[in-house]
Amino acid sequence: MIQAVIFKNSNGEIQGFKIKGHAGFDRPGRDIVCSAVSAVVYAALGGLDELAGFRNFTEKDGLIICYVPENLSAGQLETTDIILKTMVVGLRQIEAGYDKYIRIRYEEV
Repeated sequence: MIQAVIFKNSNGEIQGFKIKGHAGFDRPGRDIVCSAVSAVVYAALGGLDELAGFRNFTEKDGLIICYVPENLSAGQLETTDIILKTMVVGLRQIEAGYDKYIRIRYEEV
């Protein structure tokens, strides 16, 4: 199962996320749940890089961790917020159809 943890501050603003595991829906290369999650997450990471102007993530087999840097401008924060909220919407949509293979939870940081 894929575990998606969305890190939020006390104001409810997304401060980062951690995606861990493999869905197990099908064998590697044919797993549509893993593919969907990967597409949503990598699109968000690309948006953070190209549109918000930062790359702040680590990646290993089956694990991606991303944190929002503290020194962003107001414009960067606004863009980051939109990108990360859109990523969460995409993950929730996947979870709605495949809740045996992906679980989203929120942690306050």
